[in-house]
Amino acid sequence: MNQNRLSCGTVNHRVIPVSKSRGISTYDCIRRFKRIFQCDKIGHAGSLDPEARGLILILTGEATKLSNYLMDLPKRYAAEIKLGETTDTQDETGVVLRTGPWEQVTAEAVRAVLPRFVGKRLQTPPMYSALKHRGTPLYLLARRGESIDRSPREIETYEINLIECRFPVISIEVFCSRGLYLRVLAEEIGDALGVPAHLGSLVRTRIGHFDLGAALPDDAFETLVGGDPPGSSLGEAVRHFPAVKLSEEQSRGLSQGIAPRVPGWTKGALPPAGDLVRLERSDGSLGAIAEVGAAGFLQLRRVFREAVT
Repeated sequence: MNQNRLSCGTVNHRVIPVSKSRGISTYDCIRRFKRIFQCDKIGHAGSLDPEARGLILILTGEATKLSNYLMDLPKRYAAEIKLGETTDTQDETGVVLRTGPWEQVTAEAVRAVLPRFVGKRLQTPPMYSALKHRGTPLYLLARRGESIDRSPREIETYEINLIECRFPVISIEVFCSRGLYLRVLAEEIGDALGVPAHLGSLVRTRIGHFDLGAALPDDAFETLVGGDPPGSSLGEAVRHFPAVKLSEEQSRGLSQGIAPRVPGWTKGALPPAGDLVRLERSDGSLGAIAEVGAAGFLQLRRVFREAVT
């Protein structure tokens, strides 16, 4: 253990947007963070491929409990697709499997096929992914030459915009749900155009309300030492959930695991049953994430420690 690591201090209980460099993994970023700060808990809200760059979220302390809620946020990517070649990894790091002419493809043809991939549909995860089969990541099995049957999963793409054509490279922006694989989408777009294709460069620019422009470079963690709290507090991080403000009495009950009753709610004021809300203690801190149940009763899903702001 590095005995020179600093106490977590102002970086504890925070959601910290980080700009990951190309060529390192999400876990490499976390290891860099751990070399400086000695926090009890450090996690993330979704990994990014080593060859991709862009936004990841590092979570500390109580913020690690938010991981699944933040992973469910929609994502925005800027991607390049290289026409004329397919590879075994479906991206530019792989071995070329097939080549074919691309010169007949026009910008108009690209614009015409992109709407096919907007909306809800099924997509089969690639072998080169972090999904696990009996505890082993698929990409490790793929490197051994093994192939495992994968079930298609439902994904949703909200928007795909053509940014530029510099044939044989096309640049697109994709706004999508959790679970979409851009390397698969690149090959699917190539198939729709009738040409081999693979994913080139990839940048994740947004995760929900978190933006790459406000992210800390992954080689600048030292700048957090002695500074103001970085990133977002727990409550700010889940501001996409409607807020329910608790009284002091309700806040005390929440600390004992008692879900609050809010008789002041009127019909139509609650989100639909099944939706999530954030419960704010009387001091403004995030007390819990709760699910709206039948008749407006709340079911606690995650409770957070007191005095975490």
